[in-house]
Amino acid sequence: MRHEISQAQGNEVFFIGRTDVDGIVYETETIARGTKVAVPAIITRASSGDVVIHNHPSGDLTPSSADMDIASVAGNQGIGFAIISNDCTRCYQVVAPFTEKRGELLSLEEIGRVFAADGMMAHLKGFEPRDEQVRMAFAVAEAFNRDRVVLVEAGTGTGKSLAYLIPSILWAVRNNERVVVSTNTINLQEQLIKKDLPFLARNSAVEFKAALVKGRSNYACLRKLEHAEAEPALFPDESSAELTTIIEWSHSCQDGCRSDLAFIPHAGTWEEICCEADQCGRSRCKHFGRCFFYRARRESSAARVLVVNHALLLSDIVLRKETGYDATAILPPFTRLIFDEGHHLEDVATSHLSLTITRSGILKQLQRLVPQKANRAGLLTIISSRITRDLPESQEGLYAELSGLLESHLLPKAHDLTGITEQTMDWLALSVEHEGGGTVAGREQKLRVTPEVERTPFWLECRQRLHALADAVNDYTSSLRTLVLRTKDLPEKLQEKLADQLLDTSGIEGRLQSMADGLLFFTTEAEGYCRWIETKRGSRGVQARLSAAPLDISAQLKESVLDKLKTIIVTSATLTVGGEFNYLKKRTGFGLLPKERLSELQLASPFNYARQVFVAIPEDMPEPTAPGFRDALEQHILKAVTISRGGAFILFTSYDLLNRVFQTLSPALARLGLSSLKQGETGRHALLTQFRADKNAVLFGTDSFWEGVDVKGDALRLVIIARLPFQVPTEPVQQARAEKIKADGGDPFREFSVPQAVIKFRQGFGRLIRSRDDRGAVLILDRRVLNKSYGRIFLRSLPDTEIVRGDSVDVFARMETFFGADKIY
Repeated sequence: MRHEISQAQGNEVFFIGRTDVDGIVYETETIARGTKVAVPAIITRASSGDVVIHNHPSGDLTPSSADMDIASVAGNQGIGFAIISNDCTRCYQVVAPFTEKRGELLSLEEIGRVFAADGMMAHLKGFEPRDEQVRMAFAVAEAFNRDRVVLVEAGTGTGKSLAYLIPSILWAVRNNERVVVSTNTINLQEQLIKKDLPFLARNSAVEFKAALVKGRSNYACLRKLEHAEAEPALFPDESSAELTTIIEWSHSCQDGCRSDLAFIPHAGTWEEICCEADQCGRSRCKHFGRCFFYRARRESSAARVLVVNHALLLSDIVLRKETGYDATAILPPFTRLIFDEGHHLEDVATSHLSLTITRSGILKQLQRLVPQKANRAGLLTIISSRITRDLPESQEGLYAELSGLLESHLLPKAHDLTGITEQTMDWLALSVEHEGGGTVAGREQKLRVTPEVERTPFWLECRQRLHALADAVNDYTSSLRTLVLRTKDLPEKLQEKLADQLLDTSGIEGRLQSMADGLLFFTTEAEGYCRWIETKRGSRGVQARLSAAPLDISAQLKESVLDKLKTIIVTSATLTVGGEFNYLKKRTGFGLLPKERLSELQLASPFNYARQVFVAIPEDMPEPTAPGFRDALEQHILKAVTISRGGAFILFTSYDLLNRVFQTLSPALARLGLSSLKQGETGRHALLTQFRADKNAVLFGTDSFWEGVDVKGDALRLVIIARLPFQVPTEPVQQARAEKIKADGGDPFREFSVPQAVIKFRQGFGRLIRSRDDRGAVLILDRRVLNKSYGRIFLRSLPDTEIVRGDSVDVFARMETFFGADKIY
């Protein structure tokens, strides 16, 4: 605000302030600028609970007659009115903003009426009152009323999104608080934003605003686009056509979001022009008023229900932890959270708290400063040329200092640092591939840094080389910081000309510094972390990646999330293992909460699985590691899809087995008139569209097709689970976590590997029945569910239905009877 007043030469400036749940102004938007004695008072852009603010340049904060008139109008609309001094150190509150009565408890009776046969939900096509949905809505309401944490497993068909949205909206509106709803998949986000929330907005008596919140990098930066248009030599030649199209699009688009483009830009192109926190001038940017990101952020500030993805939520939480919890990080302040698709919590948190350093990551930043190609300009070359051209002779001393720093150090040392980076990372890649050992999977190889590895000559040299690289990066970032600091003594007009380049340079300095810190962290004995070196062979040779991930995120989640928020609802169709929440509670910190704060609720699906599903396990299948398994697998798949006439998902746990079986079976399937689709041939969305249209397709899929895929109707009538979905035991994090559990006296297989596999197994099973009208078969071709003691845990986790066991002849005979019962195909 001080900056805006200064930019207006100390004249009056009119602001709208957004308030948090405690009525404190945490963010302002500049609306108008005026003279020393007056400013246009535009209050139409403010809403109830906001505060309109303007300054009195005289220092006398007594409201004028005009002030009193406007304050009366604002106050009657629930808008506060305040007058401040030019230095923003004194404030006179004329009218306090309206705030709803806090702590208004939700009525279970009222919520029950919403879900009654003649209630508001009756407007939803095909609605039927479901006891499970009402019970979940009650549990969510009680969590809001009592500031509790609730784990809710709600089977497919419960209608869990509406069960949590209705009490969330009622609470948010009546208590003037925000509720954040976090999802893992785009599919669920789109369901909430395009279907569920619009339905509630149309039919509810309560008025509310909801917003989909996306991360900064989804938005184009107007400053960078202007810079790209003015300095095309800064960008790679291959990006020029895309950049031109994006620049033209930005002049007329409303949201500036990547998803609104008519094409998908290359990742490298978008990275050059997207909005980024460390290269953002915020209110000092001349594009601030039209900024796509801040416009979206202002929209979200006014919303009471925010829909985000898990990655954005975790980014926000990490920033809040670093800046103080009441500070606005990415999201506006909130204390109520719905975490849908909650079985992903540990994986998402692990990924977000992990460290990754690559050769290309370092070189990309250096290339922006000083490009290797002679025909391209860089940030530092532009800064150097403009200082040489525009710095007046009267500042010869400053010129000598800056010129020496640039010409003698930063420009040549960028090339030196590029060489050191390439040498270090190339040596690392080749050493791991030829000498370091590790686990091999196709073109990838991973070497975990264990105490045994740390005692080898390889690790001794590795540490020395990484330390040398970190020292070189540290030396370079130190010079960059000096450059940015000393340019503050440049004449004001020259500073303005160089503002964009200096802002971007400062952002790159911070990124390089983080990489230097990461390199040093990687070489230390990082207790509680798994470290590994990953190599991948591609068209450009062997590339190395350094990674580190926390082994146990439970304490961090408790400290950063569970202890900071008042209400948390974690829900999914697959939270339990063998009917218990113990695995989730232990891995994600919920088990560390006081018992009186945590509730659990397990709700069965309302679907009639006994009638809708045929589940079978052939007892004569070889075990997955036995000779002949693949041949038997292929024979069973072919027989099953022949009976179902396609309409099948074949779920694998590895691309290798998927590819081999696909190559063998696709000709035979073609002869049967069945089309074969394989994950990886095209995008998942395109594959699903083709699968639904064909009606008799057989889709061979792995990881991403086990969950998050919704095919209702008879297009999908058969799911075949080729193997139990155990994680690869040689994956570094998986291996390290198993070792930690064992060292703590536990059983890593039963406490970690089996629960992980059970949850994914349940997700795969759940692909089949998505509505009351669906009908089909699930064929499990891994006999370990029958002859291993842990198999009972998998079977106990399935919905209540008969499981057919027997030799293949009997199983397929009964499957033919099932599919022939009403000719569903």
